[in-house]
Amino acid sequence: MRTYNSNKYHAHGIVHASVSTAVILFSAFLVFSFSAGFASAEPIIANLQQDPHVPGRLIDPDPDGYTIQEIIDAGGIIIGDKLFDAFRVTTTKSLGAIAPGAGEIAITPIQILKPGAPLGGDFGMKFNALWSAPGGGLADSTIEFQATILPKYVDLGYAFKDNALWITAFGIGNTEPPGIVSVSENVWARHPSDQIPPHKPIANKFVYYRTDADNQLFHEAEFDESITQIWITKDVGANGGEGELGVAHLSEFYQTFSQIPEPGTLTLLGFGAFGLAAYAWRKRR
Repeated sequence: MRTYNSNKYHAHGIVHASVSTAVILFSAFLVFSFSAGFASAEPIIANLQQDPHVPGRLIDPDPDGYTIQEIIDAGGIIIGDKLFDAFRVTTTKSLGAIAPGAGEIAITPIQILKPGAPLGGDFGMKFNALWSAPGGGLADSTIEFQATILPKYVDLGYAFKDNALWITAFGIGNTEPPGIVSVSENVWARHPSDQIPPHKPIANKFVYYRTDADNQLFHEAEFDESITQIWITKDVGANGGEGELGVAHLSEFYQTFSQIPEPGTLTLLGFGAFGLAAYAWRKRR
């Protein structure tokens, strides 16, 4: 005759229930934590203040800026009237070269002040990282992101007018042939992968330094149409020159965007709205 130890099986059932309950509670905690973290992710909002070193510029006072990875994790960054998001970074480098990734490229929000310009001037970003290549080497990063005029500014008639690109910190070894550092970019009205067949970009820019007599440190391009959302595909690179002394490195460049309408256009829009309101009032009378 088989006998059963009821106390044993009762205790075993309690353990089973406790383990099951613990698993369920832990799973619920993970789901809640993930959901809460996902829901709480909001774009970084730039805190622009007067730059103590540059009178005509506002800058975010954080000395370290924000890495592209931090901006990706936050869901973007808002600078003035624009949201910059959907960042993606890919790198290529040869032996001994340095090509930074998303966690190593720092972005500092800025505004270049222009008296009389819409919203006081051009909003943009300062990029800092180290692209370095030895003689004959290559360091390259492709940076892709989206720039969008915020809806409340679109309602006021704002759109992209142009954008500018320039490099400010670099070094080239004194060799023949010399190396080169460069930043090139294409500006698209839609993401390139959404364009079948592929369309041409609405703007191209290229800045570089090879020698004092062979360089283009600033390039600006206007857009033919007023648009409120653009995609930027940027290629940042350092190519080393001949021999061991042919090192090339780049550590800083800028990107800014102008917006329309001009103040005069806003005044005309205001007069137009006033006229329509006056006409409606008279009609009701």
